[in-house]
Amino acid sequence: MQDKRPSNMPPLLLKALLWLCGVTLLFLIKDIVEEFSGPIGGTWVDLTLVLIAYLLFFILEPVHAAISRRLRKRARRRQSRHDTGTGI
Repeated sequence: MQDKRPSNMPPLLLKALLWLCGVTLLFLIKDIVEEFSGPIGGTWVDLTLVLIAYLLFFILEPVHAAISRRLRKRARRRQSRHDTGTGI
């Protein structure tokens, strides 16, 4: 049986942090666009940013699951290499 390492950060906190970083990045992009094209405060860009942030919140779970699956698969491969002694 494999030993599980304790997680330093709960998954919900990690997802919230990732979402917050994504939303921050979206607003930074908006500010950069405003620098070059002028104010866009009352246009469709605000609605688009809110909708993308909402979508990002729901996309994080499948992304997290895919990354976890990949990491578990990699750990199994390393463990099987170590058990067989090939040590590639």
